[in-house]
Amino acid sequence: MSKIIKRVGVVVALAVLSGCAAAPANKQAMVVSPVSTVSAEQKGKFVVNTVTGGKATNPFWTSQVSNESFEAALKESLALSGLSVATGSAGKYKVDAELVSLKQPLFGLTFDVVSTVNYKVAGEGVEKVFPIVATGTATTSDAFVAITRLKIANEKSIQENIKAFIQQLSSSGLK
Repeated sequence: MSKIIKRVGVVVALAVLSGCAAAPANKQAMVVSPVSTVSAEQKGKFVVNTVTGGKATNPFWTSQVSNESFEAALKESLALSGLSVATGSAGKYKVDAELVSLKQPLFGLTFDVVSTVNYKVAGEGVEKVFPIVATGTATTSDAFVAITRLKIANEKSIQENIKAFIQQLSSSGLK
């Protein structure tokens, strides 16, 4: 009888743990809606070259932001803002993004995730680095489950980071 209870306990524990698995950041949740401050001279001049520093999510640990989802969100955000060139074009400026850090809380009711990204824009004799630090916040009203709340805070932090980059890029004078 005790063997059956132990086996049932193991099955229940596994079911609970599998329901708590961390999910990676979603690209669509990190995309920035169009920014109206982009000048006509900047439209279509930028292309995303490389994105580094992201991490794949381990389903048994915390949610992370992968290079692939960050790159896709950055590309779509630049396209929606009119800054990027058509697919396959060279573009006047290449954008490299390095996710330097993603500072995540371990526990709490409100999660503040701070992302630090260095964006390097280079082309036609110009090389400029835009170091951006942004915070994304998720509370229990966003998600009661902590793992989901952390994922949302990650997404909001990267979204705010991309938004700040586009705003700085539009006021940088690069044309």
